[in-house]
Amino acid sequence: MQGLLLKLSTLDADAESAVRVIAYFDSLLRDHVSVPTLLAATARLAQCPVGLLDAATGRRTRTSPRGAVDTPAESPAQVRELSDGLGAVWMEREGPAHGLDEIVLERYAVAAEVTLERAAALARSGQDPALVELVLSAETGEAERARALRLLGFAPSAPLQALAIALPDRGPDRGPDRGPDRGPDRGPDRELAAGLRAMGHQVRATRIGDTEAVLVATTLPRDLPEGSRVGIGPELPGARAAESWAGARTALRFTGPHDHVMRWSELGALALFADLPEPAVAGLADVRAMERLGEESLAAVRALCLAGSVRGAAATVHLHHSSMAARIARAESVLGFSLADAAGRLRAHLALALVRLRANLRSGTPA
Repeated sequence: MQGLLLKLSTLDADAESAVRVIAYFDSLLRDHVSVPTLLAATARLAQCPVGLLDAATGRRTRTSPRGAVDTPAESPAQVRELSDGLGAVWMEREGPAHGLDEIVLERYAVAAEVTLERAAALARSGQDPALVELVLSAETGEAERARALRLLGFAPSAPLQALAIALPDRGPDRGPDRGPDRGPDRGPDRELAAGLRAMGHQVRATRIGDTEAVLVATTLPRDLPEGSRVGIGPELPGARAAESWAGARTALRFTGPHDHVMRWSELGALALFADLPEPAVAGLADVRAMERLGEESLAAVRALCLAGSVRGAAATVHLHHSSMAARIARAESVLGFSLADAAGRLRAHLALALVRLRANLRSGTPA
């Protein structure tokens, strides 16, 4: 961009036109145009034939402003080489050069690089798990991650979210923070990724260890397809996808049978507990007490923490408020503290989260 600004400074009266040229090519990239469409659009803008050499196939293509396409025997002498050995582009203007030719060729080359890389990613149908792993790895260099993102069809500066999805056979055993036996997770990880695609999201996914890793290019809705347990990382530029992946894995460790989806952005200070060893969590008195609760009392405590009042909790689980009050009283006798005030409910809420964390630590949910 700094180089483009320097060029613009030499164009004087044509500076506004140059800005329009930049916007023109930016709009083509936003529309994810194909290689033939890019050539035709560039030829119409330049009002002269333009060409492209695709190094991957060795094919040369030339397009005229009227849309005629042919295959020249060789590229002209004056060409613009593309980065990473992708090929080259050129313009074939007869007579004197136009004042904007340099900026057009510059933006044409940039757009061709992105379009060729997207085409390569589409040719692989997005089925290159190594690229997804490369994007998510904290050890990947900046340039290497940017290229992997472009090959997957993502812009390095565009916001992405990483999802960590527990594979169906990795759900925690039924434990204290459990509901009715549901068996394996109903929605396999691949069904969730397919559901997101059906909702219009740009998705790339692969399996990393015992977790399905998913990259999503658009902001996720609040309600996801039910099924698998999902940790959602923060929305960050693609260049920081490794940070989003780390947040997603942390969030996954706090999911459970009643909390299938957990977002890193909603963990707050709870995230500080994620790296505690399982014996340390198991040794907490509140965790041990919560694990001793029966199903009815546990469900009552959970409902109270979410609703904030006995009447609200009763309405949530369709009980009379007096029945809910009796269940809360039984829970308080086991827990050893009152749930009548905000401090007690916060303490119980934290204990419930740590019970889920301990269950995941025991079952081997990846850190």
